[in-house]
Amino acid sequence: MKSIRVPNEMEARAAVALGALLDQVSSIKRRDIQFQPVRRRSDILASIDVLGRSHKLVCSVADDNPAHARRTLRKLEMCADARRADATRVLIMPTLSAEIRALCEQRQVGFLDLEGNGRLVVDEVFIGKRSVRRVPAATDVRYQA
Repeated sequence: MKSIRVPNEMEARAAVALGALLDQVSSIKRRDIQFQPVRRRSDILASIDVLGRSHKLVCSVADDNPAHARRTLRKLEMCADARRADATRVLIMPTLSAEIRALCEQRQVGFLDLEGNGRLVVDEVFIGKRSVRRVPAATDVRYQA
């Protein structure tokens, strides 16, 4: 019997961000994004079609703490779902430091944050997205003489 896990707010936001990123790429068709049962080492499993071939995104969600991100990466590497030939591991966080992005690239793990930054390599498809933080408009800046 599978234990059903109710996603926390961060996991729910991560699933929405993942879906939004996938929907922007015409060569990827999203089939399903589901939350994993309690005993799994990953949090989210996304089933997609890439250029007509079935593929899985095995995702784990971490908070902004770098130590937690490293533990989550280790957990993701040990995950049975992530060892499948048709699987890509993905780390999802609220924000990604340059250090964590480099660590993900080194370990061949995709990443996504809630600010719109992401990097995924799935079969022949490379997704690299970088958000630009809002710059205050001239009317937002107050000058003092």
